[in-house]
Amino acid sequence: MPDSVDAALLALFQRSDLPYDTVEDAWRRSAFLAPLVGWVAARFPEERAFRVCADWLARLAERIPEAKPAADLFAQAADTSQGPHQANVVAGRLGDLRNASILARRPAAAAFADGASDLAEVWAAATKGPADDESDPWARARAASHALVTAWVLHAGQDPEDKALRAAATKELLALLRECRAGGLEET
Repeated sequence: MPDSVDAALLALFQRSDLPYDTVEDAWRRSAFLAPLVGWVAARFPEERAFRVCADWLARLAERIPEAKPAADLFAQAADTSQGPHQANVVAGRLGDLRNASILARRPAAAAFADGASDLAEVWAAATKGPADDESDPWARARAASHALVTAWVLHAGQDPEDKALRAAATKELLALLRECRAGGLEET
């Protein structure tokens, strides 16, 4: 599987005329978040890939404290001692958390929970099924990346539609993802 995941990542970049020779080259030089999050999610159900995701969300929640409940909840998705469908339960609870955050008028927390939910859905499909178009890791990673960038910008009290702010947020989230990956998935 890792070879096909690596090939898919490089193909995504090549279709956009960004020819990286290796996955390491893409991780080192890319300014785009979604394909790299997709690469991690496409490696599910590898425990190391889950750890990178969970660590990344935890690091983001350190900077967006209202998002900590969503990051903590996501981290529970791999705990099979809670039952065989724990990942599905966590994904559902993250959706509930998103809705509660919307009602509480906490848009950054809602956006964060939405992004964490996307990643939990991929984990649930990869570990317990069923995998379908709704749980495609690349598409869900794109949605999660968008939501997490939105959460970052909203937490700063800024306009989530401002392209410059989104680009700066993407850069910061990407730096954190690179750090988390270096601790667990760097070898491909």
